[in-house]
Amino acid sequence: NGATLKKFGKLVAQLIEQEGVNEDMAEFINPIAFLGDKMTKFTTEIGFKGFQNPDEVGAAAVDYLRVAGHLVMGYFWARMAQVALREIANGNTDPFYAAKLQTARFYFARLFPETASLMLTARTGSKNLMDTDLALA
Repeated sequence: NGATLKKFGKLVAQLIEQEGVNEDMAEFINPIAFLGDKMTKFTTEIGFKGFQNPDEVGAAAVDYLRVAGHLVMGYFWARMAQVALREIANGNTDPFYAAKLQTARFYFARLFPETASLMLTARTGSKNLMDTDLALA
């Protein structure tokens, strides 16, 4: 529900505040900060559409939840990168930390950008889903 999302938003905001000026974390923090802001507006937009037509919420649901999932995963990958960078800076040579950093970079470069197209498809509305009488005849 909205309260849970707001609670999670506070965790994201804390991480952004904590690491927002750390250049080593910018590749992880900037994307989640951008998406966090977009997610608030996106949630409101989908909610308002739902008041006008309940089918709109259902039509957007899968894409919306995938965007929310990326925000959650992005947050956790940023946290893992934070720990890995700290350990590496402290002289830890365990390849585990370098591997975490590589995987976080892969996630943010290759998977996290899906959020842009998911937000677009979530906004296409319910008409193309509900207008299937001929296709199902």
